[in-house]
Amino acid sequence: MSLALTIAVGVVVLLVLVAAALRWRKLRRDEMRSIAARVERRLMEPPPSPYTPSRGFRLLDGPINTPDRPAPPKPRLEPDREYVFSESQLPPSYQESVSPLGRHDERWALSKSVHRSSFTSVGSRVALIVAIIAVIAIVSTYYLQHGRHPSSTTTTTTTTTLASSTASEQSNSSVVWPTTLVAASVHGEDATYSVPVGKYRVTVSASNGPVWTVYQMGPKNTLEWQGKVASNARESLVLTGTSQITLGSPRNAQVRVGLSTVAFPSPLPPTLTLILTPTTTGSG
Repeated sequence: MSLALTIAVGVVVLLVLVAAALRWRKLRRDEMRSIAARVERRLMEPPPSPYTPSRGFRLLDGPINTPDRPAPPKPRLEPDREYVFSESQLPPSYQESVSPLGRHDERWALSKSVHRSSFTSVGSRVALIVAIIAVIAIVSTYYLQHGRHPSSTTTTTTTTTLASSTASEQSNSSVVWPTTLVAASVHGEDATYSVPVGKYRVTVSASNGPVWTVYQMGPKNTLEWQGKVASNARESLVLTGTSQITLGSPRNAQVRVGLSTVAFPSPLPPTLTLILTPTTTGSG
């Protein structure tokens, strides 16, 4: 649940940042448009010339007062042609066909050149929203697939193991298991018990604290498992024939063989070794 909340907060923060960036971009673009609209290129002066102006002079040969030059002849209009000096003199049909683009000034042309198409901005926003939705969908799918399956798998496996163990024990109901296994003989730290079957399950439970446990099986005492059983945990193993179970802290442990509870000898030594000797070769 905390992972889903973190993802939701991250998505909200991302959307806020994207909205702020788009808003700042729009304000900046409007500011540039307003500045460009106030500029008139006709009022802009060219930069000064880097060259030093030279002082020119002219030599006159003859008197200073020269006769006036004759004025050039004025253009003469042909009487058989029609001339138009203003748009008001054009016929109505021709005025309607004239495009209004030629009547705009440079300010209008400058504003049109600065304006950008709205298709690009809208397309980028749609692509960004689609990408965010895709990321959310991928993260949610990953969380749903990997966040819940392990617990359900573990529960199913544990339930199956317990059910199979119970069924195996119930299937051998022909074997008579005593309620409590009492030691047949005790020699120092070794206690010998008789088991009614040749194949049996030994379970060590650490009820009062951790217990160091060693499982050995067969005439050569082959090591099957060793390690520490944590507090409130248990370790179960199926053994065959004569076996030995060594307990490092026997006062913290409870041992169960098949359907019987093992009774420890009194007083308890620091280290207790349980020697399990089967009376038959059957399984239970």
